[in-house]
Amino acid sequence: YDLMDQIVNDLPSVIDDESKQQVEEYIRSCNNGKGPMVACFSTAEYLSLFLRKHGDAADLYHNTCFRPAKDKSPNGVDVDGTKAYPPSCFNLAQMRMTGKGRTKFSRSEGYQLFDRACRGGHGGACYMQAKMLLSYPGSLGDEVPYDVNKAADLLKYVCQEKEDSVSCFTLATMLLRGDRVNSEADNVSPEEARGTKELQNRANERSREKRSTDERSSLKRDPLFAEKLLQQGCSRGHAPSCYNLAVMYTQGDEGIEQSDEKANEYQAKTEELVKR
Repeated sequence: YDLMDQIVNDLPSVIDDESKQQVEEYIRSCNNGKGPMVACFSTAEYLSLFLRKHGDAADLYHNTCFRPAKDKSPNGVDVDGTKAYPPSCFNLAQMRMTGKGRTKFSRSEGYQLFDRACRGGHGGACYMQAKMLLSYPGSLGDEVPYDVNKAADLLKYVCQEKEDSVSCFTLATMLLRGDRVNSEADNVSPEEARGTKELQNRANERSREKRSTDERSSLKRDPLFAEKLLQQGCSRGHAPSCYNLAVMYTQGDEGIEQSDEKANEYQAKTEELVKR
């Protein structure tokens, strides 16, 4: 971030007159953190993105993530008996995760802020929280839990309620991998995942077998639900989801019949999306 700020500082900050008037208006409306949440959130974004005053921006993000229950801002939502503007919680969480611009670095606070934003209905925060829950146990500190089932629930929510294709794809992959293959392995066949075929050793790829010392848990395989999730992702234009469906119908799986017709259909969709 320091290098990025140095590069940006060497570039002119260009803003047209109309945008400048809008900026001045929401800075006035924010009134040093006393005004509407949206105005203060916009002010924080301007401070961080244009002026590189990340510390001041972080203060305003905190201000609009945690407001008293009596706050009358129309965009505030109730979380834990207080009011929050979820995008502010999300942006502050990102700052905590990186220490952007020498602001405070804290993964545990980042996790709590993603959680608060998620409970306020922010899909991106739910996805990031899920990814943290799936990190190797203890790798993010003792205050960040490891919980595969909660992560799966969050991904399902973001996939279905927020229509996020990446969340659909991520959860589908977890439901297809099983507990025999390590989490980093690519191109896992249904037979390998089910244990009816030995894991293949591929060139330039480390052992694909899950180590006995691996503390991570696996979801029970559910190809039918994975199929549904991939169809949702593919219908929204997510090429990897379409590709995985083509592979699924080429090979077949538990409860899913092999179908050359469907495989060709989803291969064509994949190629069309790639061309776009």
